[in-house]
Amino acid sequence: MSKTYRVGIDLGTTNCVVSYFDPDSTNSELNLLTIPQNMGDGAVQEFTSLPSAIYLLAEDERTKIKPVLPWHSDKSDFIVGQGALELGQRRVGQLVQSAKSWLSHQGVNRRDAILPWGSEAKRKISPLKASEVLLRHIKEAWNHQFPESKLENQQVTLTLPASFDEEARSLTLEAARNAGIRDLYLLEEPQAACYYFIRNEAQLASLKASKMLLVVDIGGGTSDFSLVHIQSTETGRLALKRIAVGSHLLLGGDNLDQALAYQLDPRQISALSASRLAALTQQTRKAKETLLSDSSARSDGGAHSEVQESVTLTVLGAGSKLIGGSQKFVVERQKLLTQIEQGFVPLVDKTEKVEKAGYAIHALGLPYESDAAFTRHLAQFLSDHESEIESLTGEAMPDAVLFNGGFFNSRVIKDRFIAQLNQWAEKDIKVCDSSEPNDAVAKGAAHYLNALHGDAPRIESGVSHSLYLQMSDSSFVGLIPKGTPKEERVALKNEFVLKLGEQVQFPLYRSDDDLQCDVGRIVQDNSKMHFVSNLLSELQSNNEQDSATVQVSAKLSEVGVVQVQLKAVGSDQYWDLSFSTEPSESNAQDQGTETLHKNMGQAEELLVRCFSGAGQKAAPDLVKTLRNDLENQLGDRESWNIATSRRLSDKLLSLKSGRTKSAQHERIWLQMTGFCLRPGYGYAGDEERVTQVVNLTKNGAKYDTSAVWAQYWTLFRRVAGGLSIDQQAVLYKQFSQFYSPSGQKSRDKQKQLQTRSGDDLIRLVGALERLSNETKIETMDWLTKRLKKSSESDTSWWAIGRMASRQLLIQENDFLLAEDIAAAKIELALKEDWKKRKQAGLAAILMSQMTEVESDKLSVLRKKIAVKLKKDKCPALWLERLNETQSIDEASLSKLVGETLPIGLSLI
Repeated sequence: MSKTYRVGIDLGTTNCVVSYFDPDSTNSELNLLTIPQNMGDGAVQEFTSLPSAIYLLAEDERTKIKPVLPWHSDKSDFIVGQGALELGQRRVGQLVQSAKSWLSHQGVNRRDAILPWGSEAKRKISPLKASEVLLRHIKEAWNHQFPESKLENQQVTLTLPASFDEEARSLTLEAARNAGIRDLYLLEEPQAACYYFIRNEAQLASLKASKMLLVVDIGGGTSDFSLVHIQSTETGRLALKRIAVGSHLLLGGDNLDQALAYQLDPRQISALSASRLAALTQQTRKAKETLLSDSSARSDGGAHSEVQESVTLTVLGAGSKLIGGSQKFVVERQKLLTQIEQGFVPLVDKTEKVEKAGYAIHALGLPYESDAAFTRHLAQFLSDHESEIESLTGEAMPDAVLFNGGFFNSRVIKDRFIAQLNQWAEKDIKVCDSSEPNDAVAKGAAHYLNALHGDAPRIESGVSHSLYLQMSDSSFVGLIPKGTPKEERVALKNEFVLKLGEQVQFPLYRSDDDLQCDVGRIVQDNSKMHFVSNLLSELQSNNEQDSATVQVSAKLSEVGVVQVQLKAVGSDQYWDLSFSTEPSESNAQDQGTETLHKNMGQAEELLVRCFSGAGQKAAPDLVKTLRNDLENQLGDRESWNIATSRRLSDKLLSLKSGRTKSAQHERIWLQMTGFCLRPGYGYAGDEERVTQVVNLTKNGAKYDTSAVWAQYWTLFRRVAGGLSIDQQAVLYKQFSQFYSPSGQKSRDKQKQLQTRSGDDLIRLVGALERLSNETKIETMDWLTKRLKKSSESDTSWWAIGRMASRQLLIQENDFLLAEDIAAAKIELALKEDWKKRKQAGLAAILMSQMTEVESDKLSVLRKKIAVKLKKDKCPALWLERLNETQSIDEASLSKLVGETLPIGLSLI
């Protein structure tokens, strides 16, 4: 007979747990679903947790390993759960983990088959598919246990991090629906933990003396901080309202496991492939759990057991010389405790800020937080919301805390957090003890359905951050204020122009919580705005108009998806937009400009093998084919988008010590770093990247050969736009020591110049647009004198053209030379034979490009240049460039950065 259950699913980064109860039963106890799982030896066992791990069977394994789960057919080609972890230890490169973290990673296309990241395996799956596989396994396990009450017919709550953005929420929802789970609610994990804590009157009453509850939820891959306001109603019952949610932090217990792995032998571990590092991290996780487990009492209630001081791990070989054969490592408890106290849970001042780097650290492919100190992130969260806490409670700190997540299985770590909170607070904070940190979220998710049906207190919550839509003029319009209840539609009074009949984008942003959001208010300053998601669409009109005047309304649905409606003024036509990520032809093409290439993991492994010490021993000749190998993985390098290029530059910078292995290694490292960092600005973290390059290379090239110096100068020419005035001045000194009058007279300098690739140095000085005008004029005079010699290369003309260009790439007109100076140089260039010295023709074009304000003299010179271009049979493209207002390098920059779609809405 079919029964109705209320089901909660905790889809965790490390483990999944399912809880349920029968609302018609007199027994209100929450149960855990037992989930059958294949083991590594082929047996089937049942557990109440499902490791979030998927092992993809290789071709040679499919006939040997046949999953025998009750609901599986013989065609199943993957193993989920405990067996996946066991098999992943035996053969690397086929184990998929942390699917939830990948699902929230905006830097990749989450529909691409990219997992396992960095693996050479032929078969991979997408983060979306991995999430679906886990949920489908859960659904089949349920249906096996309750064949008359299938999961697709039950009400289900699925949990996710409170800080998940709209895109990650929508992808989670899509994965669940693909798995056949449709009657679904999404619930934030900290709220689920709260629901479990207040599951009965006694627990709820324990909060009566408290005013503000801090929820600290740290799992395997993410950290969530939330604030819940507690107040008594007129009837004497307690009312709870979630008032603040922290930023999305890709930081959890996995980071400690990885740090522990690196601690074993940093030099050898850094050479491990991503898949082998993942396998080792799985072992260090077990070691951590053993060393930090509560050892004060035995499970049988007997005498105290001794603390285990160390654990020995064995790393299996992978059939290569990277780490040959098996190798043993010892993990010591004291070192682990020191790592926790100094790196992950240091006691800090409440005013201490998070140590932010401009770009994230990519461990195992994921962009983890650059600051690993949980306590600093918590201090930042509490400081950001101190005014809210004070206004509601009269105190600067919450007076109660609820810990949740597997990170707090260790009493050592929990006590450390309590000590930190008590150090910040005027009085000791009340600790709301959740005795089941592994299961509380799943059980709370099931209990949430009671609250929806009015059978239990409900935690009031709405939109966690204020949301804005970006307009075509780069301003932002207030869409949904923070705290707006779910399903409450908000209407904007403004009228907008909507583009129709072409592909457009609708960028969604959230603001910092201290920015007051008024519906329809226009905000120009983007300093407090953070990108959330982008909806790409091509909207059509009934009467084939190319635009329409519309009014906008929006709401947050019960499942947590932002829905926007655009209604035409004066007609019944409207367009519904949901910030979900359903695939469509309109956004498939644009994905490449937004995300990393799907083979980025393999490309990073190539760099590791080429530039790490152990990799160079195993593959000494890889440097000879590296560029071709990278293009085989990522396509022609001119097609790499900026996200892919910058990710490669980050990897190259992390492998900096291996660049000096040989002259060839240094040349290739300089060449690839310069190419991937061009133009040196325009992308998050570029300032830090360029500074790192400057600091790394301040002593020049190690190998004094023309080939290496050529790439050294070329690197800085490519990133010149991102160099400061002082940094450009330092490079100019290197040029002037050879090309100034005194440098030209010095035999030693001229002898030294023979190995310094002088032509490339001259090209570099032309790109230093932030030099003073006096320095540029003096330099052009030096170069002009050199050009009087018939033996002189015409490279100097390229540099002169760049320095006197009418269109600077940096678009800072303070560094633009006067027109009369450019005109004088154009007159000289016109006297050259452009068949022999083509760079003189190119220089003339650069120095005469059209500007909004120019004299008749420059217009006349431009006509002379056009005649000479035809006469001297210069490239046709040059003549086209002559009459364009864009800079000569603008096309290549556009190709690098990627064309952006027009924004769909503009304010009337």
